[in-house]
This record gives sequence, C-alpha cells and structure tokens, in this order.
Amino acid sequence: MTKIADIICYLNEQIPEAWQEEYDNSGLLCGNTEQCCNGIFVCLDIDINNLKKAKNLDCNLVISHHPLVFKSIKRFLPKDNSSEALLYAIANNITIYSMHTNLDAAQTGLNTMLAQSFGLQNFTSFDTNVGEEGFFGIGGMGILPKKMDYISFLLDIKNKLKIHNIRYVNGKEEMLQRIALCTGSGGELLEKVIEAGADCYLTSDIKYHTFLEANGRILLADIGHFESESIAKRCLANLISKKFCNFVPLFCDDSPNKIKNI
Repeated sequence: MTKIADIICYLNEQIPEAWQEEYDNSGLLCGNTEQCCNGIFVCLDIDINNLKKAKNLDCNLVISHHPLVFKSIKRFLPKDNSSEALLYAIANNITIYSMHTNLDAAQTGLNTMLAQSFGLQNFTSFDTNVGEEGFFGIGGMGILPKKMDYISFLLDIKNKLKIHNIRYVNGKEEMLQRIALCTGSGGELLEKVIEAGADCYLTSDIKYHTFLEANGRILLADIGHFESESIAKRCLANLISKKFCNFVPLFCDDSPNKIKNI
C-alpha cells in the first residue's frame, strides 16, 4: 500500500512548495500522512460537497489547486464554507494538500498548458529569475503560428474554454500574433506585458480601472478565473498518474463553475 506521505513527497519533488507566492498557502493543510492512501480526489476548489464526494469514493486524500484556507482561522465553527469543510475533513480523516501558485509557476504547470491549448509557440516567461530546473514563473508570452483578427481570436478562445462571455477592451492592433497570458488573477502584470510588446493579454479578475489603463494600448481580455484554471485538474491528474495510477484510484471533480451568468 502507498502512504499519503509518499504521494505528497513525490508531488513536492516535482512541483516544490517553495515556488509558491508569499501570500499563498499551498501544501499540507490537515490529515495523517502516515496512513495508507485509499484513493485520490483531484479538484480545483475544496468545499463540503467535494469532500463528501471524496468520502463516498473512499478517497482519503484530496488534492486541490486552490487552498481551502488563505487567512488564519481563529474559531473553528461551521458558520462559513472554509471552517465547515475543514471540520468535515478532520472528522472523516481526509488529508488535504494544495498546489496553487507553485503549480502556476511550474514549467509543466497551468500557464504553459494553457498556452499549448491555444497553439502558442515559443512561450517564454516574464520572470527574469528563471533558472531553477522546472521553474517557469507566473505568466508568459507566446506567438500564434499566423496572425488572427482579434474578433476571430477571442471567439476561438471563448469556444475552447467554454466561456459564457469575454470582457475586453481594444488594443492598438486589429491583427494579433504576440499573445500574453496569466492563469487566474493577473491584472498586476499589465505594464510588464505591455513592455514586452504583446498584442493581447489574457487573464481574469480584471478591475474596471485596469481595463481603462489598457484601453487603446493592448487588447486586454478577462477569460474568467474558473475557465482559465479548470485545466488544473488535468494537470494534477497527469502528474499523479505518472507514478501512482497503478496503485491508487484517482478521481477528478467534474463540477461546473459555481458563478452563474444570466
């Protein structure tokens, strides 16, 4: 039987926790890592429903992209989603491990996977300190094989990511080829992206005033936080399957985006 500790050790070797951003809370949140792993449940977000799914599937290890807890919790009362989920995990002996911005920053992580799905070539990092093997950094830019007009490009992205709508402002170019992206919230990278000479920047959680800063300078498009990072489940499953798929049952959450459009 495989111990949970062996799986976590392997994941940390492949995608070190040290690569996470300072504000992040990736890594082990709770659980007994010395117990044998009955099954692994992979998800983007942890909530009570996903933990109940994991329990019903006899999975005592839940691996998520987004950590359940970012800020300190002073009272463990089932009055909010995070506390309720954490109490449930502890009561049911479920170990929780998260790989968030360290997975974003990996060479084999979300940014490069998303770039590949868009057909971008020569995808390079914005991080000038790239040097450690396997590390890429947060955000990058690549080249489309041929130029596309911005409407066709955005409709293609909308179709590939199954996005209900894309918010955007026009840039300087009608035709696009140099595409920058950052999975999750990447509005703070706007000036760096413009300086790099990108025609278009794809990210999410863009504020109104960030759109105004970009207007007429670069095509800035909000492709949705969930939509830009839903590939995390496939990324994590691929990583785990390289070593443990023959020994430990692996399941992936298939829940849709909880944020609805009307």
